[in-house]
Amino acid sequence: MRPARTVLTSVVVAAVCASLGSACSTREDKPSAKPPGASQVNPVDRADLKKGGALNWPVTVIQENLNIRHLDGGHLDTRRIMESMMPIVMKSDDRGRVTPDPDYLVSAVSRSKDGRQRVTYRINEKARWTDGSPITYRDFQANWKAQNGRRAAFHAMSHTGYELITKVSRGPGGDREVAVDFARPFGEWRSLFTPLYPASVIRTVSGFNNGFKGGADVTAGPFKFAHRDETAKTLTVVRNEAWWGDRPLLDKIVFRALDPGAHAGAFANREVDFFDVGVKAAAYRSAQDTPHAQIRRAGSPSHHQLTMNGESPFLKDARVRRALAQAVDRRRITQVALQGVGGNARPLGNHFLLPQQDGYQDNAGPVGTYDPAAARKALDSAGWRLDGDVREKDGQRLELDYLAASGNDELQNEARVIQAMLRDVGVRAKLTLVPEKALFERHIIPGKFDLTVFSWTKRPFPVSLSRSIYVRPKGKDIQLNFARTGSSRIDALLDEAASETDKREAIDVINRADRLIWQEAAAIPLYQEPGVVAAQRALANLGAQGYASVIYQDIGFTR
Repeated sequence: MRPARTVLTSVVVAAVCASLGSACSTREDKPSAKPPGASQVNPVDRADLKKGGALNWPVTVIQENLNIRHLDGGHLDTRRIMESMMPIVMKSDDRGRVTPDPDYLVSAVSRSKDGRQRVTYRINEKARWTDGSPITYRDFQANWKAQNGRRAAFHAMSHTGYELITKVSRGPGGDREVAVDFARPFGEWRSLFTPLYPASVIRTVSGFNNGFKGGADVTAGPFKFAHRDETAKTLTVVRNEAWWGDRPLLDKIVFRALDPGAHAGAFANREVDFFDVGVKAAAYRSAQDTPHAQIRRAGSPSHHQLTMNGESPFLKDARVRRALAQAVDRRRITQVALQGVGGNARPLGNHFLLPQQDGYQDNAGPVGTYDPAAARKALDSAGWRLDGDVREKDGQRLELDYLAASGNDELQNEARVIQAMLRDVGVRAKLTLVPEKALFERHIIPGKFDLTVFSWTKRPFPVSLSRSIYVRPKGKDIQLNFARTGSSRIDALLDEAASETDKREAIDVINRADRLIWQEAAAIPLYQEPGVVAAQRALANLGAQGYASVIYQDIGFTR
């Protein structure tokens, strides 16, 4: 979400994450196919930055539900907002190496014995919620109970890892020590409890589902919730004066919801201080021509993906989905999308790993290979025969509802290209434009679509996020599997990958699962996003993050 569902977002351990090369960063740079750097954020020591001021941060949507662990709150923009206010107990560096944040954790240690695992967290004695209560094992316990999948009334975005926990309890060191016991090893245990939400709010079903709607009264970060303005489409966070870590340099951050097409103009007019260029070539050129701009480029953890709804009456048959995948020229889409902004112009061939990561394999095979003749033959064999310009079966025409976010010219143009490709094999795709805020909550999550394209953002834990995308739904509990497909074999491999602590073995299992997911042909990766950010030259410690966590208290402006 982007969910990252753009997940949001959205994930075997950190050691397999990005090993990236070097890049250029000046405004005059031309788009390049060279591997981008691991992170470009204009790093400046806190002592050399101005104290005070406001950062204007553009987003595409401010969701009503600010619980990013909830199915309705998993957008990447929501994560960025909440990470300024909530305990991110594990921080990632620009190489994807994950370690405890000392502002929250003194230590986090995993030990295994007899096929079982215990992780012990020691919480910083200074760590407190904004209501004055200490962060304790009870908060970890409440987060586990809300996300372990044992009570469907908790509408959790993912159960991965949490469903393996048998108990979360008070450690021998007191309330500030947490003992987490697993039924079997979980290699990506560092992905859990981040962000941590307060037990005082989320321990009940109502609190988890609704307690962070509209605002965030109880938080524990360098910033705290101030207000949201529905008319101006802004959400403001201010310095948390009770914060025990390094004092935030900024007085406040104003998150502004703007249509993606308006970001470049707002940046040029100094209404926002940076923006994600994405694949917008015109925005890239605009930033290059903006005197106060600096282009920052990093290996993006996000990828663009075509998703088909496997519960659609037209798309239940995997043969049809595979045919549609073969009808789409991923190479052409990738080249057109990245033209003018740079990036890896090869189609992405893996659902879990990116080209810069150890173990990446292109597993697309015939499903991901453009072959309209094979697509026509497959549709014929599935009973969809051409009648004029459109195929029919049992009196139904093969007409699909293609959803795209309004206000995004690039996505709409891409949709029209895909429409033409599908038309070439006798499939009609009707383009329906909906506001980004409604795209997931009203359409994709309820399953009211046939086709759509959006981006997933990977955290430094490929299994932890991806398992919830590809594991089979259980009734209405789809987690992040918006395609609503899967198999017992895929589930078994994902469980095996999650439990595997050996890096090479885990990568092998991931690639085995990936080949099966390609055969399901419900989620078709298109390309890795280029990771280009235009920022004010004076903006420090923020930009093209790659896998690096944002350190909100260190964001500032040069003198």
